[in-house]
Amino acid sequence: MNETNTPASAVAVAAAGTGQLSEEYAALRHGCGLANHPAGDRLELLGPDRHRFLNAYVTCEVKGLAAGRGAYGFFTSAQGRILADVVVIEHGDRLWLELPAGQQEAIAGHLRKYLIADRVEIRPLDEMLPLTLAGPRAPEVLAGPAGIAPGLALPGEPWSHARAMVSGVEVTVQRRERLGVPALTLWVSASQAASLREGLLAWSGGAGAGLCPVGPEALEVVRTEAGIPRFGQDFGPQSFPQETGVEEAVSYTKGCYLGQEVVARIHYRGGVQKSLCGLVFEGSVVPAPGTALLYEGREAGTLGTAVHSLALDRPAGLAILHRRAAAPGSRLELAGGGGAEVRPLPLVESCVRR
Repeated sequence: MNETNTPASAVAVAAAGTGQLSEEYAALRHGCGLANHPAGDRLELLGPDRHRFLNAYVTCEVKGLAAGRGAYGFFTSAQGRILADVVVIEHGDRLWLELPAGQQEAIAGHLRKYLIADRVEIRPLDEMLPLTLAGPRAPEVLAGPAGIAPGLALPGEPWSHARAMVSGVEVTVQRRERLGVPALTLWVSASQAASLREGLLAWSGGAGAGLCPVGPEALEVVRTEAGIPRFGQDFGPQSFPQETGVEEAVSYTKGCYLGQEVVARIHYRGGVQKSLCGLVFEGSVVPAPGTALLYEGREAGTLGTAVHSLALDRPAGLAILHRRAAAPGSRLELAGGGGAEVRPLPLVESCVRR
């Protein structure tokens, strides 16, 4: 298996597969897909000490975060391992925290353990829902006659956001990262989410902007092709931040936070023993996540995400591998049969990795 990575822009719709998945994938790559953002949990922090307090428990810089900006990072344990990843969004009077599905209660409990004299309130954020426009034509959809109000510049920096009116509904428009394609998320009141979704689809259907509903399977394909790991699938409580390959999630200048000593020691004294890698599999069957991966007869890691890549037209995946097996071109054996080749990331060259 020695073919080069395939540029996504060169993948014709006809070659991408057939049926609904092919249509959704084509929209993500060349047009715009409308997705109910992958299920996640949300918290909000209020109070004058919210920046200083949160900054002591995440790897990203929060203390100087201005209104309209955001950051991506990790909650870490005292041992420097990942408790969850998080997107922090500053709204001027409160912080929104986007968390992996199922982590709201655990992270809220984790933070409350350290909440002593700080003037901070931690509460669920359930009344807002995200709709995501994913694909290169997302700005075009929002600029349409039924879309965003004229004169508002779309957010340009990663995770930045602004208030806007879209199809007559007040929303927060956020530049969305880590999907594998350019994306804008519309945060809308739960009571108005359905009508906004219907309005966007109705306008696009007449204008031909390429907007179509997309499901989680198509989103997983583009994420995997871009080499973007997901909490609970590709990394988790057993992982150190550096093993994920997400360098922008860790600040080495922000000062102390829980687990900072361990994370900094790894960074300054030679790095970790494992790293995130891409895999392309032999045969046509997509292996099961969690399958043990062997190199020269010894286990080197376990399979995280696995999908059928429409750009490569073969099964592909992500795994955190021991460095002895992580060199591109290394051949791995799968427990139970089959093989895979280690590939550099992204698996598809023109993917968006942030």
